[in-house]
Amino acid sequence: VRQHDERSGQITRYYDAPLSLVGDGVRGQEPDCVQFAQQDETPYVLPWPIGTEFQVLRTTTHYTPGNGGVGLYAIDVGMPIRSEVVAARAGVVVAARDSFRDGNGLDLQENFVFIRHGDGTIGRYFHLTHRGALVVVGDTVLPGDTIGLSGNTGQSALPHLHFDVQACGPNLPPEYNTLPCGQTVPVQFANAAAHSCGLVPRRRYRALPFDRDQMSNRVFRHR
Repeated sequence: VRQHDERSGQITRYYDAPLSLVGDGVRGQEPDCVQFAQQDETPYVLPWPIGTEFQVLRTTTHYTPGNGGVGLYAIDVGMPIRSEVVAARAGVVVAARDSFRDGNGLDLQENFVFIRHGDGTIGRYFHLTHRGALVVVGDTVLPGDTIGLSGNTGQSALPHLHFDVQACGPNLPPEYNTLPCGQTVPVQFANAAAHSCGLVPRRRYRALPFDRDQMSNRVFRHR
């Protein structure tokens, strides 16, 4: 992970994410791989720009029985503060905020962008930097459109992007995890290296080129 100086925007040092913060897919609930779409049919792309590469920190370790396992399919990706975040799927922005400062460490005080997709699911992009939401409610976005800048706001141990897709919504704070809409759904990414059961923790993924028109027009509904 590379640490940024928020004021200058420059990378100040490199460091490895502590293993305690990097998932291993063992402590979490095992996902149902049958529920994942094939990569050639998914409408999702990696939520970072083509040609850039980041490490997946956590996936199924978000699962906790206490909240009904709503976070099973959430993904944490290590990103230096102010890294560009792009829309993973076409949709309409239904919520956005960016008033909180990086490093505040406070639950429910994170910046985010939520996007409603054509099937009613909600793509959520959390921990954006201060003034890092680059879209507003009502904006229409296509896969690959820049929507924000990553950060370290809210209950966050290090700079990263938390991305997930919820079944419906939007569930706004403090009701993020309220069922039934709070349940996350499995996501495959068309422009990542081959993966059949979600992204793999500790692995780095480069965003590969994709046909934006084709991705935008895919008719898709989660299984």
